[in-house]
Amino acid sequence: MALQDAPDKERQGRSQHSFAQSLKDIRVWLLAAILFSYIIGILGIGVWLPTILKTYRLSDTQVGFATALPYIIGSVAMLLWARILAKSQRYVKHLALTCGLAAIGFFGSVMSESLVPAMLGLTVALIGLSSVRTCFYSIPATFLSREAAAGGLAFINAVGSLGGLFGPYMVGWLKDVTGSFKAGLIGMGSMLVLATVLTLILKTIIKEE
Repeated sequence: MALQDAPDKERQGRSQHSFAQSLKDIRVWLLAAILFSYIIGILGIGVWLPTILKTYRLSDTQVGFATALPYIIGSVAMLLWARILAKSQRYVKHLALTCGLAAIGFFGSVMSESLVPAMLGLTVALIGLSSVRTCFYSIPATFLSREAAAGGLAFINAVGSLGGLFGPYMVGWLKDVTGSFKAGLIGMGSMLVLATVLTLILKTIIKEE
């Protein structure tokens, strides 16, 4: 019985050691911060987009169609981006591009008071946001061992998921303070700029061929 239990205990100890080592890896912390910033954007706009569109005096039906359109376009773009990524396999580079595109979209959406430019900006933002995941979750496996991957990903997701609490609250708070959703959109854009900068730092650490 002791001999049967020994391999399991050895694997468990090795996994715990690998997980502890992964927490000392700056790349893991960078990915957690990137995911946190990204989730602020994706959930912030996900919760508030219908309300933002309502400020343009659209009917409920029009809000429904206008809300769906950027997500449909974003989903198609995500599939196309995934095909490009599968060929290049330069995950960190494309993560920076998708986060940067999302930031540009958020900032562009507040440049005009008209609906069409705002929709164009939000659609660009959602193209970037929808494509982030195709890049992001391919990165940890490039440097984490098999034993450390599960624990490392759990830590990254745990830290990142906190953005889901912060993002919608941040947008609502900025709306209450300023009386406009523009501040919230700029705030989400700023978080995606931060994600882009952190990704560029990560790129200097992870050398991609």
